[in-house]
Amino acid sequence: MQSREGVNDALNLALNQRSRKSKRVRFGFSTSEDAVTWVVFTHLLRSGRLSEALKRAGVISTRQTLTNTPTLLLWCSPIDNCARGLEIRERLEKLCVSLGERSDSFSEPDVIIDFGEGGVVFIEVKYRSKNDYKLPECRGWKTYDTPRSCWQFEDMKASGCYELARNWCLLKNLAGETPSTLVNLGSADLFRGKEGARLDRFASALGTDERSHFVRVTWSELFGNDMSGMPEWFIGFCHDRNLTA
Repeated sequence: MQSREGVNDALNLALNQRSRKSKRVRFGFSTSEDAVTWVVFTHLLRSGRLSEALKRAGVISTRQTLTNTPTLLLWCSPIDNCARGLEIRERLEKLCVSLGERSDSFSEPDVIIDFGEGGVVFIEVKYRSKNDYKLPECRGWKTYDTPRSCWQFEDMKASGCYELARNWCLLKNLAGETPSTLVNLGSADLFRGKEGARLDRFASALGTDERSHFVRVTWSELFGNDMSGMPEWFIGFCHDRNLTA
């Protein structure tokens, strides 16, 4: 596959050291969420379509002028080893230490896209899986209740959306005063029924404002209705996994 360049380095540098081996094993399966994440986002970046896709999906404003080429990190591994990506990784490591996380189990957002002063985007990717659920009484919640999180903490815990809450905490602390957006990316079913209701509760508990947002995006919204101009191998990859449905 034409998208393999750099994948071994990214897997070896995944910030959560304990997950590296299992991530590598799962990567070879057609149902791998990590493989989907890698193929889609590295292709969008390297083809120059990443900003366009984020605008189409409503993650960033179509009116926003982005002067910086986006910096992409997958599992906190800087893609193509750019200096800005390495700086972000270092800042995230220090943030995880300050939160008291285990040194071999640091949080690693699936996708980080940085636009410098234009803001930073975190994406929690779901392919076939649902958002995780953690009971409100679990001890881990308190770790991420920082002043910058700016949420209604009891309502946040009641939603059970632990991964998303953890990402929100990391995003807000990393972004500081720059614009920040947390994205939940998945199939349309992820945002319906009981799962959709949980996300509604999560979103209602967030301290969003004009500079910080939570966005739900389906795979088809990311690609749009027209994939013309994209290579056949990429169209086939997405079609075989029902990402464009």
